[in-house]
Amino acid sequence: MMRLSQRWPILSLLVLFLALCGVYNANVPLGEGPDEPGHLAYVLFLAREWRLPVQRTTPTESDVPGEGHQPPMAYLLDAPAVAWLPADDRQIVLTANRAFVWAGGDQAAAFMRGSREYWPWQGSTLVWRIARAVSALWGAATVLCTYLAARALWPGRRSPPLLAAALVAFNPQFIFSCALVSNDPLLAALGTAILWRCLALARRSTPNWPGFVVIGLLFGLAQLTKQSALLLGPLLIWASWRAARGDLRRMTGYTLAWGLTSALVAGWWYLRNWQLYGDLFGASMFSAEFAGQPFAWGDPAAWAGALGQLFGSFWARFGWMSVTPPAWALWIYGLLVGGAGVGGWAVRRRESGVKGLWAGPLIALAMALVWVLSFAATTGLVAWQGRMLFPAIGAVGILLARGIDRINPTQHSAFNIQHSAFSIILIALALYMPFGVIAPAYTWAALPQAQAQASLGTPIYIRFANDWERGVVLRGWRLDGPVAPGAELPITLTWHSLEPIPRSWTVFLELRDAADQTLARSESRPRDATLPFTYWTPGDWVADQHRIALPEGLSPGPYRLIVGLYRPEKDNIHLPAWAEDGNLIGGQAELGEVVVAP
Repeated sequence: MMRLSQRWPILSLLVLFLALCGVYNANVPLGEGPDEPGHLAYVLFLAREWRLPVQRTTPTESDVPGEGHQPPMAYLLDAPAVAWLPADDRQIVLTANRAFVWAGGDQAAAFMRGSREYWPWQGSTLVWRIARAVSALWGAATVLCTYLAARALWPGRRSPPLLAAALVAFNPQFIFSCALVSNDPLLAALGTAILWRCLALARRSTPNWPGFVVIGLLFGLAQLTKQSALLLGPLLIWASWRAARGDLRRMTGYTLAWGLTSALVAGWWYLRNWQLYGDLFGASMFSAEFAGQPFAWGDPAAWAGALGQLFGSFWARFGWMSVTPPAWALWIYGLLVGGAGVGGWAVRRRESGVKGLWAGPLIALAMALVWVLSFAATTGLVAWQGRMLFPAIGAVGILLARGIDRINPTQHSAFNIQHSAFSIILIALALYMPFGVIAPAYTWAALPQAQAQASLGTPIYIRFANDWERGVVLRGWRLDGPVAPGAELPITLTWHSLEPIPRSWTVFLELRDAADQTLARSESRPRDATLPFTYWTPGDWVADQHRIALPEGLSPGPYRLIVGLYRPEKDNIHLPAWAEDGNLIGGQAELGEVVVAP
């Protein structure tokens, strides 16, 4: 057992990692991570239906489109985080961004940023953030298991295991993954725990049957988390062979111990797939949803692009692979990996080889790379994502630490200046990413509710909707400039949407005299057509400025200000206006009085 003086460095590292996860959680907008809305939809489905989802050939008919083929372990563990929420609020409230880069636009955000996402978080937004925090716990478990696995490879040394843990804990992409609702962090934790236990068993000279039952349990749980966990199988076979010390009968017994245990834990899931879809892995359902652009295996340029993307997205490529760091940051990671590679090349030959313990992390990394290649054969270009290597991220951290440690192998003290310098650089980069890269990549069109209500100007309540809709409410208006003949009258309208707005209405404002004659008029879609109603999310508060050009000869005095919504492209259809008491006002409504100065 470690004394307290030995524990505080790794405990401090874990606390710092969890703090960084909180920072990333707060700075990554909801839904802005690979498949995160689908992962949360799975969690909400379990909490609502209390049964496993079923996939169908047509994705829109599936219980959880996009992610229902996944094993349920991670989502079951997330379900308590959302179960307390009222059933009516267990929903994803997001609006797709038509300007998203994947949709042919130039914006990094896949979804519009809504008022619900501002602090203080409430309802479904709060639940989403809490579910993300569960992923951070699995990330912390990954870091801890990396440290414990490294201790098996550096017995008696304290600094290299801490460096290996730091290389995992301060990898910005891993922190980002642990700040999302996803099954990747749990698989990383289980994969690293398996590596740790395999190394511990491989070191023992006495039989340890219960130990192989334990790694069989971990392997089964990993398969119930994500089917790519099968890549860890060769690592368990190696551990059985290493622990058996050449005894074929004992190796067979160890293999049966962990193999049967994992089959008992996870076998039911694969039998269910066979019964529902006709194959053990539900591959047909997966291919129907995720078949993408094929990879050009014989093209060197394609390989260069794919490997570059794999490297960049292993360290720092955020959002839906749409937010990239500055080139200098990736160069730093490149130098780090290059330096570790040079150091690793200098490792003495007797430390390597398949019979050495170092074969364990090498096998884990090799199988993760094999998985990326097999995934690329199935889905094409989308497979080249660094997170696909995260089941072996502990092995990567250990191997990098090994190479860095060999750059200056004379430092064997508990406090290693070289290792500390590397850790400080990693921490600085990890802290820079949420503030310098992620947050600036997203624009917020909607306002926080409190800010919007504080700047209403003249409060008013006019709801625009058909009689079967909730629609959008005009909550206030204000003049933002002088009211004089020949001037442009700037008027800011503050809207509050109550539901998704299915049509792009045009806002018109008119200045009328006492005889109801229109003297000036302006019309445009909200925010000069940059933020049409169809882009709004339920709950949004939006400040929308319009300008009315006043005639030069306009007489001083009071005038009526009229507002309405209509569709000039659809025979000038007007959207009905309703008062707060529910009475119909008509196809337009009066805002108030505007006094024109001499």
